[in-house]
Amino acid sequence: MTLRQLELFVAVAETGSFSRGAEAICLTQSTVSQHIAALERETNTRLLDRTTKGIFLTTGGDVFLQHARRVLAERDVLNQAMAGLHGLERATLNLGASNIPANYLIPCILPALQQEFPGISLTMRIGDSREVLDELKSGQVELGIVGGHATDESCSHEPLLKDRLVMIVGPDHPLKERQSITLNELQKQGFVIREDGSGTYQALQKGFLSAGIDPESFNVIARLGSNEAVRRAVAAGSGCAFVSDLSVQNNLRHGELFKIDVEGLTIHRQLWLVRLCERTASPAAIAFSDLLKRETVLNTLGQCCNV
Repeated sequence: MTLRQLELFVAVAETGSFSRGAEAICLTQSTVSQHIAALERETNTRLLDRTTKGIFLTTGGDVFLQHARRVLAERDVLNQAMAGLHGLERATLNLGASNIPANYLIPCILPALQQEFPGISLTMRIGDSREVLDELKSGQVELGIVGGHATDESCSHEPLLKDRLVMIVGPDHPLKERQSITLNELQKQGFVIREDGSGTYQALQKGFLSAGIDPESFNVIARLGSNEAVRRAVAAGSGCAFVSDLSVQNNLRHGELFKIDVEGLTIHRQLWLVRLCERTASPAAIAFSDLLKRETVLNTLGQCCNV
């Protein structure tokens, strides 16, 4: 099999169609079909089911897709390594980030990245921590920045900086004038929370358990898929929430949200830089990681969040 055939298979699998896959890589549908058939003969495995409603990956096709993506990702690393010999003049870095790093860390780093490494083009995919780790393992991204630490030996987690979760309410909430409340008062409130796979939710669960609180005892009004959605819901009057302190500074200054301390409860979480252990780091990944970890970048993050 060839790298070109792997590209063809990934294109067909991701588009769910021979015709759309062929269009994506500028080949005829019949040519693509012939290459897929050749792969199936070589692997002695049916990779795709052809139906009137489209094509679907078989179990073998799903395994083949995971490995094909990783092989192509290593090909990209090789190309970037060669570019690195010429001063990173042309390099693309695929990065995955969960909501908080994606919205409050990466934007602050871009000016420094452009100044020091103008040849690096950054492509970022956003998802919750679990989704970012899945994309890292499949080879869709080379680096991940997440707020949750998974016990997965295939990935290395390097600490970046600590964030704090704070309780917020909207301008019409009866607690908005309070500076602090007790744990008993906390448990009487309705909450908007993040989805299970998010680093925010994982940190919230751990914080509650450490304080002797059963996370299942809370009245959950809604589970929302982004930090922005949670903030907007609370600002509109939908109960309380725990969110990243980095994400609400502007809202607090403008009176859109109010922060309330909870006696006996402090929740910190770590932001992590994650890599796949068996994957060789590209020059672009190394340069970006070094830049990300510098103290000056972390200072820039604090200034950016307080604009």
